[in-house]
Amino acid sequence: MPTAIVAILHERPWHSLTFCGAQICLSVMLPENAEQLRSTIARQLEDHEFSLPGQLVADIAITETAILDGKYRLIVDALLLDD
Repeated sequence: MPTAIVAILHERPWHSLTFCGAQICLSVMLPENAEQLRSTIARQLEDHEFSLPGQLVADIAITETAILDGKYRLIVDALLLDD
């Protein structure tokens, strides 16, 4: 499996009437030839059970893709709820 470089682009508090949490935007950099891996990651994100102490992943998706500096860049947005 190719090496990925993951970075948090931004994180901001999120609140509704009944829940609190955070919206997180991640950048995932993969080799330029990783198109098939992008599809695999997208499928696995939908069904993956994340284990984050004190938090529940309510929503997660790849929202943008691009080739940047010879790398395949995925932007992943997630909504985390406080458990």
